[in-house]
Amino acid sequence: MRFLTVHATTSRLRNWACAVTLVSLSAACGDTSGVTSTGTGGSGGELTGAGGGVGASGGGSATTSSGMSSGMGGAGGASSSSASSSGTSSGASSSSSSSGSSSGGVPPTVMCNTIKNGTVSLKVGGETRFFSVQMPANTSQVAVLFLWHGYLQIPTTFANEIVYDVPLGKWVPFDPNAFPMPLIIVTPYDTKMIPPWGLDWDIAAGGKDFAFFEAMLACLHDQFNVDDSRIYSFGFSAGAVFTNLLSAAYPHVFAATISESGAWFNDMAEWSDVSVPIVQWKWPAFNVADGGNVLLTHGGPNDFATVISLESAAQKAMPFLHSNGRTVMECNHTFGHTLDPDLTQAMYYQYLWAHKLGGPPLKGMLPGWPTDAQPVGATACRLRPYP
Repeated sequence: MRFLTVHATTSRLRNWACAVTLVSLSAACGDTSGVTSTGTGGSGGELTGAGGGVGASGGGSATTSSGMSSGMGGAGGASSSSASSSGTSSGASSSSSSSGSSSGGVPPTVMCNTIKNGTVSLKVGGETRFFSVQMPANTSQVAVLFLWHGYLQIPTTFANEIVYDVPLGKWVPFDPNAFPMPLIIVTPYDTKMIPPWGLDWDIAAGGKDFAFFEAMLACLHDQFNVDDSRIYSFGFSAGAVFTNLLSAAYPHVFAATISESGAWFNDMAEWSDVSVPIVQWKWPAFNVADGGNVLLTHGGPNDFATVISLESAAQKAMPFLHSNGRTVMECNHTFGHTLDPDLTQAMYYQYLWAHKLGGPPLKGMLPGWPTDAQPVGATACRLRPYP
């Protein structure tokens, strides 16, 4: 497919430049003390973005940086805040609670602005963070989908080019009105973290972006009737790594997650897939009893992002996820380090809708999905249930 070849050539040049930068960073930064678990890191990207590697350590369920446990939720009322003329919301919500727990309410460390179509800001711990929002027409009750971009990607570009429309011959955004129920799509903005501290996202240990995630979710609950059984996360490359980290830290928040060309670095076997050790980090261990549902895609031998083979990581992730109670829909393709262009919006939405928090995992393949016997384009999928 010509459009893939052109972008891949450009991306390989960018990857080479990033590799040189990362090697220099590694020599300059050396070892960082005070972290008990040492792993590896990386960056790079192709076509729709870039990816990276991180590492892991064991440990139990995490308590996050704002003091919230790994379970979140709760519905709230509407905010009376106002928006600025620039299109970025600026009126702070007056809603707050002393705990910020799953019972609902906005923690005192968070200031919410009106959530609407376009760019929105909030304050968490005194820092202003941004995210973009795609709103459905009906917001009486909503599901929520978070989109985490790859390394060096522009967040809005990622959100607008996340699924390939074959008839149109181009990448397009998700439609928030096409899900079986109204869907709010949230695309967080990163803080451009670089190794050894992170890779756009705080993939070393999560704390900085855990607080941001909690704040966004608290503000959503404060202003909308969020269906807590239908909260999902989708990530590509470095964003997939962060989605995977979120799934470990918040196992009782997500009904399902989508990880495209990512890795799990609470799996020590995957550490060796990263060739340049830069980042030092900690990840919480999975708990088998938590279960979980993952759509995992990987792009074959060319699914490589500068210093990490995501193909190798995916192969190692399969037994790791199964042994930790996760039911996985695995889809392999041959397009390299990119979102899978053979998976349609209808397929993604079918997969997400099949999963409700607390509901049963899939027991069989979804109708119409690619299989080894009947692939779609270059993609074949298989269900790997647990147990």
